[in-house]
Amino acid sequence: MIEEARGHVIAILERFGVPVAILATFLLFAREAAMSVHSTILVPIVQSHTEFLETTREAIQNISESQRQQADTMQELQQSHHELHQAFLDKYNSAESVN
Repeated sequence: MIEEARGHVIAILERFGVPVAILATFLLFAREAAMSVHSTILVPIVQSHTEFLETTREAIQNISESQRQQADTMQELQQSHHELHQAFLDKYNSAESVN
């Protein structure tokens, strides 16, 4: 690929001159640098971010399940409290009616 690119650079140099050849060479090196950065830096960052998002999703699901369990437990406690309160009132009212 480098030999082919070198041939293109020489052909551009002969046809358009030095400034355009320098620009073409710069763009070629910029493309190669971008490809290198993509494979060595961007791909691992995207993969680790995707793993982070999956872990976060699982954590949120666990928190959601815990909150559902807490809500159910609180509902049961409220019902038990209400039953105890009602039983106390019934006993208190029956004791007052006897006196």
